[in-house]
Amino acid sequence: MTALVLPFPRSRDRGFILRHAGIMAGASTTRKAEGHLQRQLTIQHETLVRRGVAPVMVDAELRTIENNIRAARWRFLLAPGGAA
Repeated sequence: MTALVLPFPRSRDRGFILRHAGIMAGASTTRKAEGHLQRQLTIQHETLVRRGVAPVMVDAELRTIENNIRAARWRFLLAPGGAA
C-alpha cells in the first residue's frame, strides 16, 4: 500500500490562511478581494506543479486552500471588531 503525502500543505498553514483572509476582508471591493485570492491560488498551483505534485492532489489542495481562506474571511467580516 502506498500513500501520497503533501509535505507542509498550505491549507494547514494557519498564518498563510489568516494573512490572505485578512487581506481579502480589508479589500475595498469584492472584485479586488477575489483578484487577490485568484492570484494566490495561481501561485500555489504553479508551486505545487513545479514540485511534481500529482494533478489530483493539486486540485484538492487548491480547493481546500480556497475554502479555508473564504471561511476565515467571513469570520473576520462577521466577528465583533472584525474588518467590517
